[in-house]
Formats: sequence, C-alpha cells, structure tokens
Amino acid sequence: MTKQVIISFCAAGAIAFLAGCENMGGPSRSSGYQRQQIDASKAQSDQVSQLSATVVSLTNTNNEVIKTVNDLNQKIAALEQRNAALEKSLGAMQQQLSAQRQEYQTSINKMIDQVSREVSKASVSPASSGGPVGTGEFFEHKVESGQTLGAIAKAYNVSVQDIMSANKMKDTNLRVGQTLYIPKKK
Repeated sequence: MTKQVIISFCAAGAIAFLAGCENMGGPSRSSGYQRQQIDASKAQSDQVSQLSATVVSLTNTNNEVIKTVNDLNQKIAALEQRNAALEKSLGAMQQQLSAQRQEYQTSINKMIDQVSREVSKASVSPASSGGPVGTGEFFEHKVESGQTLGAIAKAYNVSVQDIMSANKMKDTNLRVGQTLYIPKKK
C-alpha cells in the first residue's frame, strides 16, 4: 500500500512541477491556457489515483490467490500423507490376509490327510488283512454293486453268520470290490 501512495505523490509532484515550470520560464500565457493545463493535470492525477487503486486491488487479489494456493498445497500434502498411510495399512492387511490363507490351507490339508487316514482305516477289510478265519476250504467272492450279504450267503448255500465269522465282520455292511471268503460246505 505504501508503494502506491509514494507513486501517487511522485506523480502529483511531477505534474505540479511541470505546471510551475511553464509559468516561470517564459512569457505569461493566457489564463485559458493555464486553465487547460490545470484541468489536464487534474485529469492525469485522477488517472494516477485510479491506477493506484487498481494496483492495490490487484495486489490484494494476488495475495488472496497466493493464500488459496498455499492452503490447497497444504491440503494436498495432508492427503498425500493420508494416502501413503492407507497404502501402508492396505499392504499390511494384504500380508495378514495372505498369512491367514496360508494357515487355512495348511489346516485344510491337515484335515484332508486326517480324513484320508480315517477313510483308509475304515475301508480296510478284515478279510483282506490275513485271510479267512477257521480251517477248511473257502471260495473268494468279490462284492459287486447291489449285492447284499444275505444274497451272497444264499447263492453259496451258507448262512450270513458263517460269512461274517470267516471274514471277521462286525456288521453286514459291504463295499463294492471287497473280497469275501465263503466257507465251502462239505
């Protein structure tokens, strides 16, 4: 603001000096001419004042724009910091998720192995683990789909209990492909 005031005073002083020089340096001119010079001087002074006001207004506007730009830069910096923190947090979550997936997969694999062992134990036929119980001769019969222990016993003309005893069976459940030892009747 002080620059504008100094400029205004300098401009007004220069105009007054020039107007005074004309009066001092030569023959006296007409009062009409002097009047014109004074009016021109006032007009120039008014223009200088308007230009000074415009400069002040533009300076104020420029200062406001600079302040706004600085505020925006601070907000951008804060957002960039927040974004970096979120990316770091996301990376940590992804690592944690990956570790959990690996743990789950390991756990699933252990369960699958355990179930496989249990199924293997359950599917081992007592008849195939050492042959028939008892003495004498036996037929070997491979169980086919849809066969029951009763139907097999009837086909060989023996009792269900005879087949169960010869094969160390605890119940009448059969599996397709299972080998049964059927005692031969004499």
